[in-house]
Amino acid sequence: MLKTILVAADGSDHADKAIDWGIELAVKHDARLLLLYVAPHRVAPPDLRRMAEVEHIVEPGGIEARSLGDPLYPSGALARPDLDEAAVSSAAIYQRFGERLLDAARFRAEERMVKAVEALVEHGDPAQRIVHAAQHHDADLIVMGRRGYGDLKGLLLGSVSHKVCQLAECACLTVK
Repeated sequence: MLKTILVAADGSDHADKAIDWGIELAVKHDARLLLLYVAPHRVAPPDLRRMAEVEHIVEPGGIEARSLGDPLYPSGALARPDLDEAAVSSAAIYQRFGERLLDAARFRAEERMVKAVEALVEHGDPAQRIVHAAQHHDADLIVMGRRGYGDLKGLLLGSVSHKVCQLAECACLTVK
């Protein structure tokens, strides 16, 4: 019944539980597991920037120059001249954070013997990117946390999980 399960993760406690649910369901149904992190388009807060430097996610005090041909950034998001230095630095921080988060989730899935695991880091509006990825990869189920690291706008206009449930063509499971 379930062939492809997409799990959206953002590092929150609910998303961490969603990863566990996704792994469990992938094992039970011998399904492909697609792990997705959507990097937000906002400037990283100072605490996250400092943590990124301490953890060597980015170089201290500066941004990492990326070219349009860099395989980590195929869309050239970090090479756009209309982005200021803070936005470029934040994009690098969120990109690396997502990669590390998904590497850890992939490791957990492989430990549990999930046969097919794929990880994607995307940039943009989280709800739209999750729904698009589910459609593009023919997901039968989207698993996500009920509450993530959304911003104030999410509280006022509705959560990502609510939007995804409204827009997705496949089944959705929200975890708290």
